[in-house]
Amino acid sequence: MKGRDRNLPCWCGSGKKFKNCHLGRESQKKENLWAFLDENRKAFSQRKCCAHGVGFGECNGGVIKAHTVSRGPNLSTISENGHVLRYEAIIPKMNKGDGKLSLERVGIRDASVFNGFCSKHDRDLFSCIENEPFIGRPDQCLAAAYRTMSRELYNKDASSHLRETLRIADKGLKEVDQIGLQKILDLLDTGNEAARRELRSTLDALTASMASSSPDVIRSVVFEFSAPLPFMFAGAWSPFTDLHEVEIQEGADDELLEQIIISTFATKVGAMICFSWRNVDEAPGWKIAQQFMKLSEKNHASAFLQFAMKHVENVFFNPKWIQSLGIEKRERLDLLAADGLDVLGSVPSIPVDASADFQLPDSIRCFLV
Repeated sequence: MKGRDRNLPCWCGSGKKFKNCHLGRESQKKENLWAFLDENRKAFSQRKCCAHGVGFGECNGGVIKAHTVSRGPNLSTISENGHVLRYEAIIPKMNKGDGKLSLERVGIRDASVFNGFCSKHDRDLFSCIENEPFIGRPDQCLAAAYRTMSRELYNKDASSHLRETLRIADKGLKEVDQIGLQKILDLLDTGNEAARRELRSTLDALTASMASSSPDVIRSVVFEFSAPLPFMFAGAWSPFTDLHEVEIQEGADDELLEQIIISTFATKVGAMICFSWRNVDEAPGWKIAQQFMKLSEKNHASAFLQFAMKHVENVFFNPKWIQSLGIEKRERLDLLAADGLDVLGSVPSIPVDASADFQLPDSIRCFLV
């Protein structure tokens, strides 16, 4: 691009003139990748109350670190000296370990937290699951789903800055590599924006239901286990395939995908897993829930563990249990944690092996809420 063409909008879509954007980009000094990580951390630490201005009254007490997996009732039951394990993407370790995620210790005060609720709303909205035993009541299932979905949308909102932040990450690269990187960033941004629309649609429905105390906006199946589980998780995602890798949602550009929401809870003698979905016709969540219900009682915990590992980032483990697993089972967890983790955001594809023995308790019942 020469002469007046230098004043045309840059091909990368930044909105800047070419001369002020990608002109001479291949000869520019490469950016410090650690600076991008710092910007990323800042975006994921912004303080905002997700319940502000949506029918729950005024905020009070300042935004706090809200737990999506409760610290006292749940994380403390699997902790060792106040710590649990979780998979994390630490770049230097991934470079040394052929791209594998690493298991890292984290204190239960800092596990599963996000700056997403003021102290008043965190206390008022989630008292039924923080201060009461979880027994699978409709209001408890709704509160768990609302809190989990709030965190998922908070994370997607935080990710929305990445396209502009990483636009200059191609400094010092050849032109063909610049084009490739910009196309990848466009794809990621398109996917993130689609996910934000879907999550916002579902969260709006949950918000209205919470505000009106009408929990029938979701349906849930609760699985109860005979002994404590050595893991805890909370997460939500839009499933493209069911438990057996059969497609159940296409993900067309004009389609708002439905989500499934899963959470774990400790009980006095065992544990419960709450599996929820929006109460709509032909809900993908109901299809998957029925598949879980058909599994043997001996296989429920193993199937849920693997299902969560494939799709949920917010999973925590008892350190002693992890250490007790053999090499084969540890490697299986490593693969599941990394499934679908690439720059293009591919759909996790490793099948769930419900019969895999992870030394987990049997389920004793399941019931529809």
